[in-house]
Amino acid sequence: MSYDSPETLAAFAERHTITFPLLSDPGSKTIDAWGLRNEASRGREAGIPHPGTFVIDRSMTVVERAFEQAYQERSTAAGILARIGGAVAPAAPANITGGQLTAILGVSDPTAAPGQRVTLIIDITPKPKMHVYAPGQEGYIPLSVTLDPSVDFKSQPTKFPAPGTYFFAPLKETVKVFDKPTRITQDVTLGLSADLRRRATAKETLVITGSLNYQACDDKVCYRSETVPLAWSLTLTPFIR
Repeated sequence: MSYDSPETLAAFAERHTITFPLLSDPGSKTIDAWGLRNEASRGREAGIPHPGTFVIDRSMTVVERAFEQAYQERSTAAGILARIGGAVAPAAPANITGGQLTAILGVSDPTAAPGQRVTLIIDITPKPKMHVYAPGQEGYIPLSVTLDPSVDFKSQPTKFPAPGTYFFAPLKETVKVFDKPTRITQDVTLGLSADLRRRATAKETLVITGSLNYQACDDKVCYRSETVPLAWSLTLTPFIR
């Protein structure tokens, strides 16, 4: 939805091959009714909303909303779905193997523009009869994801699903674990620097690196903690205005 005229939206949709409906809101009446008007905008931009996305389910209930502070920064549709636990198959998947688990790395979007917020995906599967410790579990080394610092993006906190529990009879302790296939997500917003825009114009590849750290146990042995290198690749594309 935009305050632009139907003619402007039709031209924009044709230029960028957009096939979903674009809604015109003349006078920003719906934008105001939803409390989305950017009050700081003046002149030609008066009436524009803060950029954002609402996710509505089949019962017409709003189940998620995603808004950014800067108008140049936008969440992708696939990134939002991955963030709320939607059945999103990771793009550009890559397999990695640790001593006690396997993982598939992927991204919500194989291509991204400067300012876009995408989701890095790690689908881990502990090996049979193995479990790894969930964040917050004391006394063991919990599962964690660390991204290598870069000026090309800013990252959000890693998101983990609710863990299961495991009762270790010899010590009579119950611990928080992941012992089944588990999806971990990490949101990153690509930067808006002149250098990254130049690289996007040239359709270069952005590689994001990091590491996965965990400690695994079975019903008899607790293994040494392990650090596994991670890498995701995104094809950069120019920012669309």
